[in-house]
Amino acid sequence: MNFGRRQIHLCAALFLWATLPAQARAEGPIIDMDYDEVAGIVPGHVGFSTLSDRAYPGYTLNAGYAFAGGRIGEHFAGQMVGEVTQDGDRFDQITGTPSAPLTVQNGPPDRNISISLHRAFGSNALYPLGPVGQPAPEGRGEGAVSVQFTPPVCAVGLRIHTEYLNDLGTTDAHQGAVTIRFFGADGAILADLPLTLGAGINDLGFGHHRFRGEIAGIQIENRDPGGISVDDLRFGCQPATS
Repeated sequence: MNFGRRQIHLCAALFLWATLPAQARAEGPIIDMDYDEVAGIVPGHVGFSTLSDRAYPGYTLNAGYAFAGGRIGEHFAGQMVGEVTQDGDRFDQITGTPSAPLTVQNGPPDRNISISLHRAFGSNALYPLGPVGQPAPEGRGEGAVSVQFTPPVCAVGLRIHTEYLNDLGTTDAHQGAVTIRFFGADGAILADLPLTLGAGINDLGFGHHRFRGEIAGIQIENRDPGGISVDDLRFGCQPATS
């Protein structure tokens, strides 16, 4: 057997899971992983480079974004999308349980997703569009975004930028409040993870605790005053080797 770099990364990830306290492992089928570990194991990568770099407002994608291995939209069929106002900012709020089979759906025109050049990432990034809508700057990044994987995957990695500068140019009002949900192919929720992210780029990785292809979709909501952007989505299972 050819025991290459991907197998080494997989063994390291599984060893990390095995050494976690039993209580941490038992919380659910989704475990934290290092972003670089995920990138070293799985083959799928979406960097939104199929579109040429374009400055704000960039591309308004009312029909979503398709990639080899999945599709990106706003929510999943069976869910309801409303809005919530927090400190004067309007955000998407998703409620309800997805129906089976898990199917990604788009939001209203100019309130789905957009892609444009991102200064911090240095390349195109995805912005979920909130209730204010495109092209208003305050609507960019304050929506929800959902990703469906076909077939379901073993692990997911992504980079989320979240930052807010007040009138004084400081990040004092930054919240970094992001919730990531994981779903199975039947719409059942695998995990609902509220996170507090630092200002700037955050590299995140997650995997099925048995590294099985059971993650059919992820969903991201946020309540950060500056909104969020997403880049360098990693996904898949370890490719078979001889």
